[in-house]
Amino acid sequence: MGTLLLLAVGAVCTAVYLLTQNITAVRCVFLFSLFVLLCVIFFVALIRRKLVRFSDAFCGQMDDMLSGDMQPKQTVEEESLFYKINYRLGRLYEVMQENKNSIAKERADLQELISDISHQVKTPIANLKMINNTLLENEVPRRSKRNF
Repeated sequence: MGTLLLLAVGAVCTAVYLLTQNITAVRCVFLFSLFVLLCVIFFVALIRRKLVRFSDAFCGQMDDMLSGDMQPKQTVEEESLFYKINYRLGRLYEVMQENKNSIAKERADLQELISDISHQVKTPIANLKMINNTLLENEVPRRSKRNF
């Protein structure tokens, strides 16, 4: 990419020299091209630094949310990209926490229901076993056996 830019600058300088035959004009074009190139490099570095900061903050917030240690920070800022994403992440975190709490409540309710059903089933079975043992182990008249 850099080689291509240098070739373009060289081509423009050559064209200016061929058109004007003025070395001062070529120097001005060369210096202007270097200035533009430095501005582009500075701009790209600035954008890259902002993107790195944004991605670091974004990843940190996602890590905090996934670990459940910390609720996302609510920042009041202008309508920037980070603010919009932060707001939606906060909403996502709230929904996920509500789902987590709902699942925990449903699990506890299910455990209670299973315990209740288990108790309800064990009591009649225990009674039937007791009646069966009574019939097998003791002499009971026929009429009483039928009643049992």
